[in-house]
Amino acid sequence: MTNELTHYIIKWNREDKDIPEIDRKPIKLLFDSPGGDLDAQAAICSMIELSKTPIIGVAIGMVASAASLIYLTCHVRLALKSSYFILHKGSATLSGDFENIMNSIDDYKKEVEKMVKVVVNHSRYTPEEVEEHMKKDWYVRAQEALDKGLVDEIISDINVLF
Repeated sequence: MTNELTHYIIKWNREDKDIPEIDRKPIKLLFDSPGGDLDAQAAICSMIELSKTPIIGVAIGMVASAASLIYLTCHVRLALKSSYFILHKGSATLSGDFENIMNSIDDYKKEVEKMVKVVVNHSRYTPEEVEEHMKKDWYVRAQEALDKGLVDEIISDINVLF
């Protein structure tokens, strides 16, 4: 999925390269996902950030874990009123000798710090609020997401999706 999505973002940007950014037809990504791999999420987020063609994230259901971080990186964020988000610090399985496990833990701490920054940078939550809420699975329903800036607009007209 990661390679396919990043490939399409590059393809559509290449096709649009001679069109002024303001005139480009946005890429719309629909989100209904329990999440996924943190490395894949980072690659997709980087590609979204690089895209000159606007990328609109549309939450149509549950947007959890890594999927929520990808969604938050989109240039415009829309959601159905029934959508919700689950944010957390993820999960990991570690094995190996002591030194390698400690290296993995140190790296994972840095990744969690990045996750917190993504939420803070794409919302009106304070770092302290995000840290506190993300101690466990944090459920954010569409209206709160709109109020706190995770979502730019709750969809009230299906024509927005065309």
